[in-house]
Formats: sequence, structure tokens, C-alpha cells
Amino acid sequence: IQKSLENLNLTRILRNSIMTNMNTLKMIRNLILILLIAIVSGLALNTIAFSLPVQPVKENLKENLEVFEKEMESEYFRVIENDDATMLDLYTDALMMNTMIYESDQNNFVNAVAAHHYFNEDQTMQQSFLDLIEEKTEGKEVYAYARYWHGYLLPLKLALSSMTYLDFRILNLFLQILLLGLAVKTMAEQGGRKLVIPLLVAFVFLMPVATAYCLQYSFIVYITLIATILLFHFRENLDQRKNAIYFFFMIGVVTNYFDLLTYPLITFGIPAVLLLFSGKKKTTILESLITFAAIACAWIGGYALMWVGKWTVATLVLHENIYLDAIQQIILRTNDEVKNLELTYSMVLEKNLKLLQRLPYALLFYIPLMMKIPSIVALLIHDQRLFIQKILIMTCFVCVPLVWILVLRNHSFMHYFYTYRILIIASFAIQCAAFSTPSLLRNAEE
Repeated sequence: IQKSLENLNLTRILRNSIMTNMNTLKMIRNLILILLIAIVSGLALNTIAFSLPVQPVKENLKENLEVFEKEMESEYFRVIENDDATMLDLYTDALMMNTMIYESDQNNFVNAVAAHHYFNEDQTMQQSFLDLIEEKTEGKEVYAYARYWHGYLLPLKLALSSMTYLDFRILNLFLQILLLGLAVKTMAEQGGRKLVIPLLVAFVFLMPVATAYCLQYSFIVYITLIATILLFHFRENLDQRKNAIYFFFMIGVVTNYFDLLTYPLITFGIPAVLLLFSGKKKTTILESLITFAAIACAWIGGYALMWVGKWTVATLVLHENIYLDAIQQIILRTNDEVKNLELTYSMVLEKNLKLLQRLPYALLFYIPLMMKIPSIVALLIHDQRLFIQKILIMTCFVCVPLVWILVLRNHSFMHYFYTYRILIIASFAIQCAAFSTPSLLRNAEE
């Protein structure tokens, strides 16, 4: 009988192991399928963008020529004077618009892969853009920017074909506020009411006046808010780790499609914090840590593989080694020097943190936390295991932006005026850990 039981247990273990391996292989197959569909869809959308007429866009851009001339006369423009947190990356915005209004007799598919644009090396990107609006192409050469997807092309071209640039900025702000409202509504209805205040605080920290005014800042906000809405709409399904992996893989894919390496980590950090601090289902500390690791790997995998997919397509279509170009840029952005200045980690971190060290931000961060101190103390007294679990998960999220800045030291120093936003993940995680604690009344009842 004992031998039969041992054989039965062994059979059960083997069967479970086989099922686990089969499920893992099935998931990998599905993730590859999602990636391939995304690559094909991305190429199709970009090809459509280059097939649309350029003249209506140019005409609408000309309407605001004086605005461009004022804002682009210097390298950077601050919406609020002397406030670097409101600094716009107009170099990249000019690059995006140069790419959007590029015209040639080449195949639209090739243009979509190469992301061609005109540029004069004796000018800034902004000056080249101002010339192109007025049809001045003399002295300008064609350049490709093939290592990125440039997913912004179709939505921007459609928008700027029907409205002026200033009108688009107003629409941009309105849409971001509308999506925030929808996110708050969905959270309140689907069990995330406690985390609404931290989300609103995080949105203020993002500096909406800058994200609405700057084209390249906008898409990260859109992706984050839409992901938040979808997360709470499918909240119960995402309690299953398998579904959460698919969800964050797709967020990583979409982020890479639209973003030009601004502060993409936000699209992981905000939804991931909300997922792990809004669950009603009780989980062990180990289960929570495994979920954190799984969704982090899923987001990184989606982001990285979508990027590699673009390099692969561009290399095959353009017959150029785009891998080499991308790797050279990765080496540049991860080194610890800028113009012979050796970058220490503390120097880069301080430069980014400085933009969040403001009295209004401090009040928005600390006052809500102080209101939750009684609940936090009550949790520590009544449920030490849950308290430790929240602290550990919170610490993981606090470390995420710190590691990003450590790895991308050069990029985080050069572009501190927008990379500082990834530090919001840390403040958001701290507030969500506090606000997700059970109320005093519930602790008393237990």
C-alpha cells in the first residue's frame, strides 16, 4: 500500500510538472503571437500615416508660426519661467513634426520603416522645422531615424490635418483630464476607491501643463491612464497571474511603439502599483513578490522585444545595420560621462529629485500620508504579516526608478527635466501602501 501511494504521488508530481511546462510553453507561444501581431499592425499604421497628404498639416502648422518662432528661438522652452519641471523638449517635438511632414516619391512602406526627415547639420532641429513649414528645403539632407517605431505619426497627422497646433494643445489637455476622470470613475466603481487620492497626486506631479504642451510627453500619460482604466475594468481577471503577464506585456509593447525614450517606466509603475495594492484576494508575501517579478519581466519583455522587432524589420528593409546604431545609442545612454564630466549616481539622482523638492509637492505628499498614520499603526498592531507584505512590495516599487536611473545614467542626467517623472512611481507606491491599509473601524471589528 505504501509503495502504491508513493507511486501515486510520483505520478501526480510528474503530471503537475508536465502541465506546468505545457502552460508555460502555451504562454510563450501566445506572447510571441501578440508581438508579431503588434509588429505587423505597427508597420501598417505607420504606412497609412505616410500615405496621408502632408499639405493640410503644413497649412495648420503655418497658422501658429509665430508661436513656434517664439518657443523655438532657444534650445528649450519653459511653460513657467525658471521652472525646469515645465521645460518642453522642443528638439524632439520638431523632429516628430519634421518626420510627419516629410514627403518623397519613395514607397510609403519604406518611409514608414526609415522614418525619414529633412535636417541641416548647420541648424538646430527646430530651425530646420521652421524652414520646412515655409517650404524651404535648400541645404537640407534626408536622414533616417529607424531605430524607433514613431507610433505617434498617425494620430498626430490626423489631428493636425484638422486643427492648428494651439488647438491641438487645448485638446491634448482636455483629453488627459477626461481620461483621468474616467480612470477615477472606474477605480471608484471597481474597488479602487482608496487609491484615487494617490492617483490624483501622481497626476499633479506629472506636471499636466507640460505634458499637454509637449507632443512627446503626451503619449506616456495616455498609455498610463488607459492602462489604469482597463486594469480596473478587468480587475478580477487580472488577479490571475497569467492574465496580468499578458496585460503588462502588451503595455510594454504599446509603450515602445509610441515613445521616444522619455519616461516610459511610468506605464509600468502606475498600473503595477495599482494592481498589487488594490487586490481584495488575500495573498502571501511570496505570491505578491512573484507577481511583482512576473509583471515586471512581462513589461520589460514587451518593451524590449517590440524594439528589437523594429531593428530587425528596419535592417531587412533598409539593408542597413540598425542593430549597430541602436547598440551604439544604448552604450551612449548607459555610460557615466557627459562632455568629459564624470557622472556619479548621487549627482544624477539629485538632479532629478530636485524637480520634485517643492513645497506644494511636499504638502500633497505628506498631508495625505499623515491622515493615514492611525490606520498604519493599527495595521502594525493587528496584522504584522500584512504590514510587512505592504512594506516589501512598496520597497520593490521604490527601487524600480532608482535602478532605472542607475542604468540609464547618461540619459537621466541629460534629460532630467522629463526623466524626473519616473521617480513619481516611488511616491505613488508609498501613498498607495498607506491608503490601501484597512480602516480603523475594520481593524476594530477584526
